[in-house]
Amino acid sequence: MAAYSTYTDQELTALLQQGDERAFEQIFDHYYQALCFFSARLIIDKMAAEDIVQEVLYKLWHKHADFENLNAIKAFLYISTRNASLNYLDKEKRKDKHHELLMSSPEETDMPVLNEIIYAEGLREIAMALDSLPEQCSKIMKMIYQEGLKPQEIADALGITVSTVYNQKMRGIGMLRQKLSTGGFGILLLATLTDRLFN
Repeated sequence: MAAYSTYTDQELTALLQQGDERAFEQIFDHYYQALCFFSARLIIDKMAAEDIVQEVLYKLWHKHADFENLNAIKAFLYISTRNASLNYLDKEKRKDKHHELLMSSPEETDMPVLNEIIYAEGLREIAMALDSLPEQCSKIMKMIYQEGLKPQEIADALGITVSTVYNQKMRGIGMLRQKLSTGGFGILLLATLTDRLFN
């Protein structure tokens, strides 16, 4: 199955190699949020993470002819974001425990970073699935999942009843479970996040 709605994986890679801006825009849109989340988890600074990711994505554009497949693109994006984030920490001379753990040694940092990559990919899969839900259901689920709002707050903001929010919430959870790949991390992440984010 293609990772993008407009092109197959092979077409997207070929177009990027040729310098096609639309192909780059699709890759940018597809990975931007996940990479920002990944970087922010490392450096604990959302705005700096956004700057780092934008720079990494534009480095991808400048090296567009070097990538043979989407796996190579994905590896470049995550490795570059990781390195740039750790460089940022080093430059800022962060001395807290989080910094010490990340900078201690490759053996100690590879597993936490790998876990963050998997977590970010799971969140990206859920975010894409949220976009595919019916309009009202998608809006309510995003307000709960992405904005962390309570059912009463959503009801007040949208001018609907709390029972409608709960009904749409349950409907959305059921649809997400159907849409997320059973073999992917997204469905596992949804199960762990449901109680914390949707109750």
